[in-house]
Amino acid sequence: MSAKSIAIISSEYFPLKAAGASRMVPLAEELLNAGQEVKVYSSKSVGKNNPLVVRSFFPTPKNSSKLWFRFLQEVLLGTDLGIRLCFRRNKIGLCIITSPPFFMACICAGFARCLQLPYLFDVRDRYPDVLLDLKVLNSNQLIFRFLKFLEFSVYKHASRVTLVTKARLRELSNTYKKPNLVLLENGFDEAIFTEKRLKNSKLESFTVVYHGRLGRFYDPNLYLEIMKKVYSLDPSIQFILIGEFQNSPDLERIENLRISPPMSLEELSEFLPKCHVGLCVLRELEAMKKVFPAKAYDYIGAGLPILAGPDGEMCETVRSLHLGVTFDQTNPEMIAKKIVELKTDNLLWTKLSLAVKSNRSQFGRRKILKDFLKKEHHLLGN
Repeated sequence: MSAKSIAIISSEYFPLKAAGASRMVPLAEELLNAGQEVKVYSSKSVGKNNPLVVRSFFPTPKNSSKLWFRFLQEVLLGTDLGIRLCFRRNKIGLCIITSPPFFMACICAGFARCLQLPYLFDVRDRYPDVLLDLKVLNSNQLIFRFLKFLEFSVYKHASRVTLVTKARLRELSNTYKKPNLVLLENGFDEAIFTEKRLKNSKLESFTVVYHGRLGRFYDPNLYLEIMKKVYSLDPSIQFILIGEFQNSPDLERIENLRISPPMSLEELSEFLPKCHVGLCVLRELEAMKKVFPAKAYDYIGAGLPILAGPDGEMCETVRSLHLGVTFDQTNPEMIAKKIVELKTDNLLWTKLSLAVKSNRSQFGRRKILKDFLKKEHHLLGN
């Protein structure tokens, strides 16, 4: 066992129902299983009674916040967690910092560097590049150049920089010529999405499910349009949105839609296999070609064929292994027609479902983590 603990720094952790928590909880558990001491530094939004967690005074930054307020939330949380690292610096052997939130993560990396603590920087989304795609910044602005300098400075001083997709790894390798880049894909939690759950009986109506936030990388209007077009073609097909969605007259008028409150991973692992296909269609942004959303892995864990788009790494994987249907462009009419086809062509739906089930084991998150920790044992002090 390492003499010092590993500090995992994440704005999200159990019981929060968010991508960061889904990634960091299995990592913490696998580190503990490997004999490491672990402390998780997170926001006050995390449950109070977890002895592993050191909680901040500040909450998890919200995607729904205005950008200036989100920036303030990240700075406050990062500074608070950094100060907490200072008080425990003699007990820490390695920091694992996950981003986003980008500014929070950069501040914590700065504290780690000042404290002479080695750190692994985990990149789930590349900022500030995402801000370019969202047209919040442009590449000629001084602030963008400063943020790029900050990004590469954080990478330069990290012991490892982990990236969640091969496309992100290739992209960064082309511009950042350092040997500390490592692939650490997401995957689904096979301890929760067990094979036994795949036998859950399907809902009576053919059901298309989406779970998670409809954040800045998704177009709510596109999803509404898909539902309307499907209803006009086959009103028996049902849609279920699982998550926090703002009430609106548009949503209330969708007759084939049911909205469910957020579910824990355990609840999702029980419910998703009852559906027929999982929906994961992103905005047509350059950055979205390089992502593989966590929800898509959950669909695989639940044995669901995926409706994926636009073209990019997620679609390449879905196409190559026949895990569902891909769309090069986010055309609502085309997507709606394919949903109806999957409902009426049981042979096609069955073929895709069997392909998902036969390939799902390679996407298990804990298997991916075990392989990573075995490879990086020197970094962990073993």
